[in-house]
Amino acid sequence: MLPESRLYSFIDQNEGFTLHFFEGQKLINDLAIIHSVVGAGFNYYRDAILSLQPMISFLKPGEGLGVYIDSDEPYFRLKIEMSDQGQMRTLLIPEDFNQFPKSIDGKCRIVKLLPGELQPHNSIIQLDKVDFHNVVNSILTESYQVNSEVFLSQASDQSLMIQKLPEINVNRVRTNYVLSISEYWGRLEEKVSKLYEVGTTEQSDIQSLFESEGLIFLGSKEIKFKCTCSRERMFEGVRSIVWSSGMDSVFEPHEAHIETKCDYCKTSYLLTREEFES
Repeated sequence: MLPESRLYSFIDQNEGFTLHFFEGQKLINDLAIIHSVVGAGFNYYRDAILSLQPMISFLKPGEGLGVYIDSDEPYFRLKIEMSDQGQMRTLLIPEDFNQFPKSIDGKCRIVKLLPGELQPHNSIIQLDKVDFHNVVNSILTESYQVNSEVFLSQASDQSLMIQKLPEINVNRVRTNYVLSISEYWGRLEEKVSKLYEVGTTEQSDIQSLFESEGLIFLGSKEIKFKCTCSRERMFEGVRSIVWSSGMDSVFEPHEAHIETKCDYCKTSYLLTREEFES
């Protein structure tokens, strides 16, 4: 049995980079069981999760993040929601989506939930024939305004996000971070690619590889699928429709109950007409 997926964080103080290695094999396996997306559509879904999930490293305690891609050409809707505690849920619609788009026309909405704030922070990025693999980099640059790039594995369900740190001047000692992300990746690519090929889930293997390159291990976080749906929430959602549009908009004549299903986790809930009438 695969262990729960984890996000490992490291820092290279000499060259000025942070690295976040996402071991996502258990998470991708769980999503394959929950959702019925197949073929090229699932390959796109998998790459999207591996690209965006390392962004959880930006979240402070109590924060949450939602990434919503509304593509008009080709048509699909991708939703990924995550919390600082490592919990995430996601869906791709339509469920029979079976394409791996080379470019996307549409928009990407980023919603950041802040503790104690009633209104979330929203930002929108227009996607005008944007290459799929550049969507996450557009989010990092335009929304988070950080110099980062994500490198995906094609051999295993793993990814690496490299972020270049800004130069600092502490006690009159100025850092000199001269390497670009692509140059820094060039130093690590061979070893990381071998790690991808092995597909190890062992923390000792992952940690030792980066530490052998002079990086300092900052910690790791368990990442798992967890849906926050409940029968109470489903009931309230349907009740709002009944109040606004009437009972006949939900129930057929003489229909005693309906079955509703959560789009994220596919859990079904049975709701009765009597509950709404009372």
